[in-house]
Amino acid sequence: MPRIRRRHFLQMAGSSLAAIGLSQTNFLRQGKQLHRALAQDTPRKLALLVGINAYPESTSSLSGCANDVRLQYELLVHRYGFNPQDIVIISDAISDLAAGEVITAPTRQNIIDAFQQHLGQARQGDVAVFHYSGHGSYVKDPHPIDYGTSPAYLDIPGYQDFQGFDGTIVPSDNLTSSSDTVNDIMGSTLFLLSAAINTDNFTMVLDSCHAGGGVRGNITYRSINRDAGERRGPSTAELELQETLIANLGLTRDQLQDQRQAGIAKGIAIGSARANQLAAEKSHSTFQAGVFTYLMTRYLWQVGTAQPLDTMFVDLARITQASDDGSQDPTYFVQPESSLDKQPAYTLAPAVPAADAVVLQMRSDQTVELWLGGMTPNSLSARDSIYEVINGQGEAIARIQQEGGIYDGLKATGQVIDGAGNRIAPPATLQPGSLLREEIRGFDTDFKLRVGLHDSLGEDLDAAGRALAGYNFVVPVPVTGETDTDVLFGRFNQSVQAGTRDLNIADRSDIVALEPSTIGLLANTLEPLAGTFGASRYESVGGAVSRLFPRLKLLLAQQVLASMVNTTSTRLHLDLEIGTVERGGIGVVSSGLNRSTTAPVIPSLNAGEQLSLVVTNRSTESLYVAVIAAEANGNMYVYHPSGFSAAELEAELSAGDSIQIPKASDRFNLPLAGPSGYFNVLVLASREQLRDSLRVLQRIASRSRDPYLVFDDNREASRSTEDSIFGVFGGLLDDFNRAGAAPTALDAAVDGNSVVAFTATIEVVE
Repeated sequence: MPRIRRRHFLQMAGSSLAAIGLSQTNFLRQGKQLHRALAQDTPRKLALLVGINAYPESTSSLSGCANDVRLQYELLVHRYGFNPQDIVIISDAISDLAAGEVITAPTRQNIIDAFQQHLGQARQGDVAVFHYSGHGSYVKDPHPIDYGTSPAYLDIPGYQDFQGFDGTIVPSDNLTSSSDTVNDIMGSTLFLLSAAINTDNFTMVLDSCHAGGGVRGNITYRSINRDAGERRGPSTAELELQETLIANLGLTRDQLQDQRQAGIAKGIAIGSARANQLAAEKSHSTFQAGVFTYLMTRYLWQVGTAQPLDTMFVDLARITQASDDGSQDPTYFVQPESSLDKQPAYTLAPAVPAADAVVLQMRSDQTVELWLGGMTPNSLSARDSIYEVINGQGEAIARIQQEGGIYDGLKATGQVIDGAGNRIAPPATLQPGSLLREEIRGFDTDFKLRVGLHDSLGEDLDAAGRALAGYNFVVPVPVTGETDTDVLFGRFNQSVQAGTRDLNIADRSDIVALEPSTIGLLANTLEPLAGTFGASRYESVGGAVSRLFPRLKLLLAQQVLASMVNTTSTRLHLDLEIGTVERGGIGVVSSGLNRSTTAPVIPSLNAGEQLSLVVTNRSTESLYVAVIAAEANGNMYVYHPSGFSAAELEAELSAGDSIQIPKASDRFNLPLAGPSGYFNVLVLASREQLRDSLRVLQRIASRSRDPYLVFDDNREASRSTEDSIFGVFGGLLDDFNRAGAAPTALDAAVDGNSVVAFTATIEVVE
């Protein structure tokens, strides 16, 4: 397929929030706290960033922790105004960042020394941030607290499973010579170190877990699993340090126990997962990073105002779970008897406007190096995209066109262009630190579905790879925990069954019904995709690939959908109200610069209720609208338009008007069926008629007896190539391209008014 440029996918089209159904304003409301700690105007902002990839041979190494440090560093410097000289980095895989100090040996003593010496400089009113990415574990606690009665832990499931133990972070020299002890840094030690920080504006972020690590599916987890026979105690050096810290604070051991029982020592503590959950890191097209750190830093790049911590984390947990990157619930704690849950996570507001990217350096050949920290995974395959350079008021002052794709993590090169797309010399106002927002996204329409070959296939791995490689839209990929995959191909064997237990979904109705050893598709987390497994354990891999051919096409079509999302900066304003017939409207998701602020943004609906949707055109002119539902397993449903005798007329929605879905005249309702999980509703709208895509849908509707158009594997298998899901989305791409600016016109306002695609994520609970 020819490569084309999508001029209608406008600035911030890659919003991480949009890609999972959130308007920026709505999500801001859910995260008021995540801004304050990083945004107040204080005398000094100090940060200690620790990322450990390499561990001794007896401990599995990681790949994304150093990238977490890069994500945080670029965010703190360029969005929140941290002086690089006030940032200390401890990482075994970073040497090129202009921090005040970079320590390449992440040992226990180096981490403790940097915590005390660097963060210990903080004075009241300063901001201090400690970020750790690496393995977590736990040790026997000589002075355990009672998680079952602690007010800080009572409402968070999982901690009771660690009674008698203390969570730890694991330095590179985690093992000692003793078989009974380890060299970890205990949570109680972090409590004491935090208590000594002389500012209330302190935030600790831990992207690690304590519930068992390794690679599961195609996800790597950040934990050392010490089973009952290996639950060791802390080192002598750790216990001696604690006694020194207790004495320095003027506490008795009993006083310390009372304080630990009450909660954390100082400020805000953010964890990437609950104590009994897995904190994941995942590979993207050009880098690997912690699922939580990448989500959090993208959010902080894009959010415009300070938001409260308590409301943010409700949806932040749902957002993480709704993705295929890992089943984890981020959580937070605040200092007892404080109001920090009503403040941002880093106790700061951003120093500059929201952005997708930043200029890292100006090169001698007049090209610029960019850091795309605010972009989503779905946008990382973009090429030749165009960004607006914005000033301190968020106004566009120049344009930069990306040259080629992304490299070395989240870096790209670009050149300054004029309104006609011609290369020009960079203006004097363009400097390192200049902020960018995506204006036009360019991408290649030669979409591929990356299918991971899971080791549950056993001796059939090679045969599966050959069978999948027979389809030109599929790329077979080995599964290592460090590869970028969209879906996995495997058997429902014992390891996958154990994975469903780890995800707490083993008793889900569709999984209980699965025949052991059957072949099907899995999410990266090892969650079986509903409806994809065969009926017999004796099915050959070749037969399974042939059976799943239509399903793979549907999944690739969803990748195309995801690449279109451009919620947050389009000037086309629509509201999607989500509710049920039984309960009415529950939440609103919106597009456009003047988005609705109605919450919640990820409604939780009950299986058995009937879905009700209302789309309202808040723009000043008519738009042509389509509404599509997409399930995680690839199934899609065209909810609107539903009458194809005059499809283009039905698709038109006048300014200020609303459309109810289903309409009173429709022959269908929308009952919500199990199993529990998430699905997306995509709203597409254009100033121009959706001519090509409606023509294909109209042709399919004329041959269908369904009350609304359904795209699943059975129907897809019976359709012609012309009427396949690829035909629909080929028409949609043509419609959207036609609605965008002419090839020589790069006016952002024109593009911004051309088209919008935004999604709403809905949770269904059995």
